[in-house]
Amino acid sequence: MTFGPGRGEVVVVSFLQNVFVYYYIQIDRPIGVVEPRFRSFFSTFNTWAESAYRDGEDLRANISVGSGPVSVAKSVRMQVGDPAATDDETIVPIVWEAIGATALFPKMKGSLIMAAIGSDMTQVAFRGTYDPPMGALGRALDKVLMHRLAESSVKGFVDRIGAALENE
Repeated sequence: MTFGPGRGEVVVVSFLQNVFVYYYIQIDRPIGVVEPRFRSFFSTFNTWAESAYRDGEDLRANISVGSGPVSVAKSVRMQVGDPAATDDETIVPIVWEAIGATALFPKMKGSLIMAAIGSDMTQVAFRGTYDPPMGALGRALDKVLMHRLAESSVKGFVDRIGAALENE
């Protein structure tokens, strides 16, 4: 597995209001091999979301950053949309937001993308945006610290999917 954009770095760019997050990995397998497994993850995930909705519950996941004496963890609600696919690409819309204390954590809106890179490689990427909460204070906190939570969350999410796709 190859990490991107550069040695496992997450690209985070702040605009006036929005913060853009982008991260990708490359898998040394053709899209025709990887895509059915990729789809199986999201069809199952959507089934869980639909069941949770019918039960009046939210689909939840835990996001954590760091380990040892300093770590941050938060439960989030994830909404996974229907995949859109062509021969070379599958795009899955995703929204995740914190459960509880929503005024302190932003809602991330984005897409998980799987795309062919030539005939032998596949790229799995997440690109999304969020608006830091709490106005100017929130934007300042995001620039100093909170963007790292978004970076780590996106990187962990994509890396886990990549590891699962490679371990079939």
